[in-house]
Amino acid sequence: MPIWNPTLGPAWTETDLESVFEDALRVLSEIGIACEHQPTVERMLALGGITYRAGRLRFAVEPTREHVLSRRYAGAPEPDDRRLSMGGSWAALAYCDPQTGIVRPGTTSEAIAMARLWEARGYGGVPPLQPGDVPPRLVTLATERIALLHSSRLGGSMTVTDPEEVRYLIAMNLAAGRVYSLVEQVPISPLRFDHLGLQTVFEFLGQPDVNVTITGSIPMAGATCPLDPRAALVQSVAEAIGHDLLCRALGLGGGLGLRVEPFDFQYSFIVFGSPEWCLYRALVIQMHHFLTGRPLRSGMFRSVAKAPDAQAATERTAAVLWQALLGIRSFGAVGQLSVDEIFSPQQAVIDQEILAYVQRVITGLPEDTAVDPVALVAQGVEEGTFVGVEDTVRRFRDFYAFPDLFRHWNMGRWRGEGSRRILDEAWARARDEIASCTFALTDHQAREVDQVYAAAVEYLRG
Repeated sequence: MPIWNPTLGPAWTETDLESVFEDALRVLSEIGIACEHQPTVERMLALGGITYRAGRLRFAVEPTREHVLSRRYAGAPEPDDRRLSMGGSWAALAYCDPQTGIVRPGTTSEAIAMARLWEARGYGGVPPLQPGDVPPRLVTLATERIALLHSSRLGGSMTVTDPEEVRYLIAMNLAAGRVYSLVEQVPISPLRFDHLGLQTVFEFLGQPDVNVTITGSIPMAGATCPLDPRAALVQSVAEAIGHDLLCRALGLGGGLGLRVEPFDFQYSFIVFGSPEWCLYRALVIQMHHFLTGRPLRSGMFRSVAKAPDAQAATERTAAVLWQALLGIRSFGAVGQLSVDEIFSPQQAVIDQEILAYVQRVITGLPEDTAVDPVALVAQGVEEGTFVGVEDTVRRFRDFYAFPDLFRHWNMGRWRGEGSRRILDEAWARARDEIASCTFALTDHQAREVDQVYAAAVEYLRG
């Protein structure tokens, strides 16, 4: 049975994309990337095709082009699997209280509950909420303890630059039978490698008890990269190539990850989920496919709303639908609001409904070519309705989506069911998910984690 699937066409031609790539190579050659960390400079120079002068690494055009082309996938096109998935978020600074609607720092018990919500869903990454009732210096350490004690997949990746603190985090993970993930934000827009982050990376390169990752830059249009869309993408491509070569020089996994994020000049804040965000995102997705030879499949829920309200619904649905039509199939930042400052368990439940809505759109409309439309219309006219005709009876269950939270009942049925509020029901469902989490470390492992944690607290307080 043929299916009509909606899509969005590409914004640029292959010639346009090639031109952006060539200008990015010029940026790397003529402007380069600032780097003050001499061990990194030496590793980069050993790659060949790179020089260093006036504090900047400069990349020769042809060797850099060859490196990018060598990374490009040249196999058969991937099938367009239209199944959508979701998972994970950053560790938010604040909590949108489902009972009061007030945004405030989360408590340790609330951070534990949200980690168990993520464990119940099988998500990885960092816990969705940081504990706000510990001193700021202890937040990363306390969040890691929560992840280890209350989940099997969460942990690592949060901000840490003190090597001694990293050693405690590694020891806590070993006590729980895990391997710590150290993530450092080294590339900084515009066109710079962070010295402190590199120092921390070099402390742990090659150690078997820690996985080291360097993440890419976050260029913001008009603030840390040009406002002009094409020029912004040129810088993003240049930074992504520099990041990939840095990872190659250090023996780490890299990749060509692109970003261009809007910046609001009225409020001086990075913007997620705006119309401009959607437009920049379309260019990033297309450019990623051009550079890597593979369609980009990972995306995110996006919003600057501060609560699960009308603004959040608008921005998040628009962002996810737009990305899905552009080929994205997996969505992170679940339950994450105000860019990544606030976590809402109610929003995390509503995001499931948003994804189901978008899933139905991109699944498309099936058309039964064996049906004679004239005969079908005649049958409905004769019976006075199409509810009972064979085509409707046979197909309606698979044709229509039946939302579980965004119900389609009329006002009378809604009142008859108690005039349920979606936010109340979303919180009730989140509580049920939290209660379903059964994870626990062994008593021995939990004691060892707590012992290392106590020693680390003494170090950090001192």
